[in-house]
Amino acid sequence: MKFSEKDKIALNAVKLLSSLKADKVIDINVCADKLGVSARYLEQVLYELRKCGLLSAKRGADGGYRLSDKGKTCSAGDVIAAINASKDDVGDDFAGKVRSIMQAAADRITFEEEGIYLDNAATTAADEEVLEKAMPYFSGIYGNASSLHTMGRTALNAVDTAREQVAACLNVKPWEIYFTCGGSESDNWAIKGAALALADKGRHIITTAVEHPAVLASCQSLERQGFKVTYLPVDKSGRIAPDDLKKAIRSDTVLISVMTANNETGAIMDIARVGEIAKEHGITFHTDAVQAAGHLDLDVNISHADMLSLSGHKFYCPKGVGVLYKRNGVKCERFMDGGEQERGRRAGTLNTAGIVAFGFALEKACRERVQNDARIAAMRDMFEQRLLSRLQKGAVTVQSEKCRLASHSCLTFHGVDGRALLARLDENEVYASIGSACSSGSAVLSHVLLAMGLSEEDARSTLRFSFGKFNTTEQAERAADIVASQVNDMRISDLFAVDKSEKKSV
Repeated sequence: MKFSEKDKIALNAVKLLSSLKADKVIDINVCADKLGVSARYLEQVLYELRKCGLLSAKRGADGGYRLSDKGKTCSAGDVIAAINASKDDVGDDFAGKVRSIMQAAADRITFEEEGIYLDNAATTAADEEVLEKAMPYFSGIYGNASSLHTMGRTALNAVDTAREQVAACLNVKPWEIYFTCGGSESDNWAIKGAALALADKGRHIITTAVEHPAVLASCQSLERQGFKVTYLPVDKSGRIAPDDLKKAIRSDTVLISVMTANNETGAIMDIARVGEIAKEHGITFHTDAVQAAGHLDLDVNISHADMLSLSGHKFYCPKGVGVLYKRNGVKCERFMDGGEQERGRRAGTLNTAGIVAFGFALEKACRERVQNDARIAAMRDMFEQRLLSRLQKGAVTVQSEKCRLASHSCLTFHGVDGRALLARLDENEVYASIGSACSSGSAVLSHVLLAMGLSEEDARSTLRFSFGKFNTTEQAERAADIVASQVNDMRISDLFAVDKSEKKSV
């Protein structure tokens, strides 16, 4: 008898479950790891075994799967029959045929990652260990953290633990941490909230020309309300000069907002010096550290930040949860009216599962930061060296090369249309980006690259490749070869097109 892949997975799963002690269960992710398969695919297999009464499931924080009484006495033939039952009992009705088609499609899905994902600056894949920590709070412990009953208090305890984890990573007090829905909300809250709270002292704000759109748009919104904003220029590496910051400070300056590291180029600002200058002048200082998390030390005693923004999906946490750190005593208007969540500063039901994931993900990212960054930087450097060796000298410029995050490779392919190259890479399953994911859908050129002095033509020719901990050396090598091949092919095609045009004109 020939066993299908699904048959083999089912048999191995039953064998694994049979080794459990009485009344013990095994988590789906743990089971998948032991069997070497995708947890999502294994879930389908176990569902069919449950449907036939061979398995039972336990919900909650300590939930998982175990064999039922029927499953404890089943044979291999019973397992195979259970897996193939849905195929045999299709029926002639329309619904039966639909089920058959859907099942056949599901059997063809392997859930293996395809392509080479080099867009980690836009978002990262969620870490499985992080997901495992969060899962119980979607179903088993689903109480509202603001409720007073036992399940609500349990959820609140989990939120408090996450708050303490974040506070430890920033070296601050837990009550100085506020949970938000992401980095953009945190930036909006910090800039608008502080500016409005300090308006009686002054209405001048200082930021940079290369900030994330969430910061720039917030400043532009305040300008429409009568505030004045100075946008500091940057040098060719994408960094501001501390002396420019000093010169920009006025008697009515109430807020300085400078990002820790740029999301497009990875350029790292001298944030400690910026913080010192702000502190010397008694000015509230905010930094957007969204891109820096997991790569740089976030201790605010080093940066002297009064407020700091973070977003979980940049360091292997699910999307939809962020943090605003606000130093105790710093004036900042409440962000959202409504309930009394987050000590009355930010209304809205707490995203308990996301917050639990955020706390653990940041703790893990900080713990593994040095080790991960060394490996990521090595991959990034190898990618660039291999790529440059396959292209003509001077054909590519590496932006912010000397002062950037380990993850970023912002490359200008001179004379090549960036969007056309991006499309070609997508066809070859290499996933990169043009600038920030928050503005890449726009036809507007990157404000970051233009501020760095790039021409409009070079700005159009620039792509961002960003590496993460789930990338491999083999992927970096293969990506370099594919990029080089496509760039060379585009150059040849362009030369051929020019040659034909010249001949036709003669």
